[in-house]
Amino acid sequence: FRASCARVIQTREQLVAELQAIGFEVLPSAANFIFARHPAHRGAALAQALRDRAIIVRHFPRPARISDFLRITVGSPAQCAALVAALKELV
Repeated sequence: FRASCARVIQTREQLVAELQAIGFEVLPSAANFIFARHPAHRGAALAQALRDRAIIVRHFPRPARISDFLRITVGSPAQCAALVAALKELV
C-alpha cells in the first residue's frame, strides 16, 4: 500500500511539473487527481480534443469557478506521458 501511494505521489508531482511547464495552472492536490486549466484554452475544448485522442479527463460544464478546469486522474507514468504529449500539441 505504501509503495503504491508513493508511486502515485511521485507520478502526480511529475505530472504537475510538466503541466506547469506548458502553461497550466494546477491547484494543490494530495489526492490521486489534479485540477488544471490553461489560461489560453477553454476546459470544454481541451476535454473534447483529448477525448478525440482517446484520452479521457473530467470536465464540469456548469457555469462555475471550475468550468475551465480539467479533473485529471493520476494514471501510470505512460498514461501521464501520453496526456502531456497530447496537451503539448493542443496548446
